[in-house]
Amino acid sequence: MGDQIMNHIREGAGDPPIVFVHGYLCELENWRHQVDHFQATNTVLACDLRGLGKTPLGDGKMTIEQMGQDVAALLAHHDLTDAVLVGHSMGCRVIMEACRQAKDRVGGLVLVDGSRGGQNRAPDQAKFDLAISESGYKSFVEALFEGMFFGEGPDWKDTALEAVFGVPEDIGKPLYRNLIAWDAEQLDPALAAIDVPVLVLQSTYMNLERKREQLQAGETSPYQDLVTERLADTHSVTIPTGHFTMIEEAAATNREIAAFLERLPRRSY
Repeated sequence: MGDQIMNHIREGAGDPPIVFVHGYLCELENWRHQVDHFQATNTVLACDLRGLGKTPLGDGKMTIEQMGQDVAALLAHHDLTDAVLVGHSMGCRVIMEACRQAKDRVGGLVLVDGSRGGQNRAPDQAKFDLAISESGYKSFVEALFEGMFFGEGPDWKDTALEAVFGVPEDIGKPLYRNLIAWDAEQLDPALAAIDVPVLVLQSTYMNLERKREQLQAGETSPYQDLVTERLADTHSVTIPTGHFTMIEEAAATNREIAAFLERLPRRSY
């Protein structure tokens, strides 16, 4: 990708600008309901992360740090300030990293169904490597994504999974290993660096067996609790559904994001 900006769309006009960042092996299309909704009132961007969607891999590494740098470059490219960064799943890590690298351009964060994969880099990566060696990368990805849906799954599930399974192993495997490393070594300092309001929208969590389970109304996940305990200015909402909260419960997601925008301090807008 070199110095090129990630593939992205920009719609609408209005402050604060909102930037949507997808999750592991996904693409900007995941945010279609939010782009359609918020472009009437705000400048809205959604991007394909490095090596995913329509953005080429380029020369950079498939790391959370690099992807955060790419998002920071996108903010600079459009000269955005007080931007609200919205991340889903792995994208929560990416927007935290982008916030750390471009603090002067970020006014708020929205974390949609994030998680912490582990706290010990070497053993956690070893577990991942063992799973790949025993069952293969494709089986790992299939199990990972099938576990994100509950019941029969939505009608768009097969189309979404087709795109996911189309991502080559030489992109997906190192990215997941680096996701594990970031959780173990960078999540804590990234949280410590956040000094903007944060909204947490949570639908699922990973249990002790690393199996995804659906939260019920009134329940919170360990990730929610971690963020709200570490940060002073947070608002946390549980939306019971599958992992793709912003698609499966688009109206509720949009409503909570809109309310969060209303609560933000009025800066230059």
